[in-house]
Amino acid sequence: MESRIGAALSLYAFGVIGLFLLVAPWTPAWAQAAYALLPPALGRLVLSGWVRGVASGLGALDLLIAAEVGVGLWRRPRGPVGEGREDERASSTAEHD
Repeated sequence: MESRIGAALSLYAFGVIGLFLLVAPWTPAWAQAAYALLPPALGRLVLSGWVRGVASGLGALDLLIAAEVGVGLWRRPRGPVGEGREDERASSTAEHD
């Protein structure tokens, strides 16, 4: 079972990466990086609309994963795993005996 800290770090990582990938392809910085860091043919490919759309789609998927992790983190009990469950079972069986 995953710890709450691990889930919180996953939520943060997926959220930040997702937001970056959703927004960055449509900024001027994306175009500047494509021209400055890539060969011309690859730069034109990276600036095409469908590559930007794929990057934004991956960002949206990351945000959905972050939302799912966040909901799981919200619904998870705060105590250690299994704490109090044995006491509940013992008291419920004692009442039925």
